[in-house]
Amino acid sequence: MTMRPVPAGPKDIIQGLDVHDAKGLVVGKIATVGKGFAVVSSAIGSVEVDFPSFAKNKNGLLINMPKSKLDVMMAHGHPAP
Repeated sequence: MTMRPVPAGPKDIIQGLDVHDAKGLVVGKIATVGKGFAVVSSAIGSVEVDFPSFAKNKNGLLINMPKSKLDVMMAHGHPAP
């Protein structure tokens, strides 16, 4: 496994794993895994992400969205309980 991202499969998306943005910043953790999607949550809130939006590299799961944009979506979409 290298730093170069490759698509993540359903078996790679596991509850409790950290999710990073393209720059390597942690954007949240996998809170729950559904059929075809996972909920990524942080202290700001949570958001559902389709499996095809995830990738992986040697640092773990990635999402192709800047942390700042995901934070806004979390804050406005689904506040953390």
